[in-house]
Amino acid sequence: MRKLVVILKSESDNADNYGTLLEKHGFVPVFIPTLDFCFKNLEVLRDHLLSPYKYSGLIFTSPRSITAVRDAVQGQKLKDDWKTLENYSVGETSRELIQRTLDLDTKGHHSGNASNLADFIKTDLYNKTVTMPFLFPCGNLKQDVLQNKLSEYGYSLDSVEVYETVPHRDLERNLVALFRGEREEKSDRTIDSLLFFSPSGINYCAHVFEKHRIDLTGKRIIAIGPSTKKAIENKGITVHRTAEKPSPDYVVGALLQDT
Repeated sequence: MRKLVVILKSESDNADNYGTLLEKHGFVPVFIPTLDFCFKNLEVLRDHLLSPYKYSGLIFTSPRSITAVRDAVQGQKLKDDWKTLENYSVGETSRELIQRTLDLDTKGHHSGNASNLADFIKTDLYNKTVTMPFLFPCGNLKQDVLQNKLSEYGYSLDSVEVYETVPHRDLERNLVALFRGEREEKSDRTIDSLLFFSPSGINYCAHVFEKHRIDLTGKRIIAIGPSTKKAIENKGITVHRTAEKPSPDYVVGALLQDT
C-alpha cells in the first residue's frame, strides 16, 4: 500500500524539497495549494524602505514579506545602509531568498518560528544599543507573538501590512476530488497523512471538511509549528505529530516517528 502524504501549503512556497525527501522515504507526496495572497500598501512600504536611518533593521517571517519588499523597490536595489543594520528572518529558504532577491544577509533563520526568533533577537542584541524600531512587513493574519515578546524585551516593531491571505481558488475542488478519489478508486494508494503549515491553512481546509463531511478518521495530522498545532486542535482535530520547524527534514522526521 503506497502512502499518500498531502502537503497543504501556499502555492508560492516551493514544495519540491518536501516532495523529493518524502519520496526518498517511500511516501507519495500530493501537493494541494492552500493559500493565495493579495499584495497592498507597497507604496507605503517603499517610503519606509527609503529611510533605513529610522530603523534598527528588517524582520521577515514569511516569503510573502520578502516578495513585497522586492516589489516595493520596483526592481531597484535596497539602500546599502540596510546591510549595516540588524536584519532577521525565519527559515533557511527565506534567508536564501532574501540573499538572492534583496542582496541582504539575515540572522535567526534557524529559529523556526516567530517566538523563537524573538528569543534569538534578544540574545543576539545583548550588550548592543538598539533604540530604533524594526521594520516588519507582514500579512493581515500575523500573530502577535513576535511583537509582544520583542516589546517585553524592550524592542519595538513598525509593522506594515503588505498582503492579505485568502484561500486558494482551487482548494475546495482539489480537496473534494482527492478524498472522493480515495473512496471510489479502491486503489493501492491511500491517504496516510495531511501536513498543515499555517493556522490560516487549517482554517480554510476545516471549512471544506465540514461542508462536504470529509472524514479524517485514520489520517495522521501533522502540524508545522506550535501555532498551527494549536489552530488544528481548536478545530477539534487531533494532532498526531508536530514538526518544530518548517523544513523537509523536520517534517519527514515527524512522519517517521510512527512508521
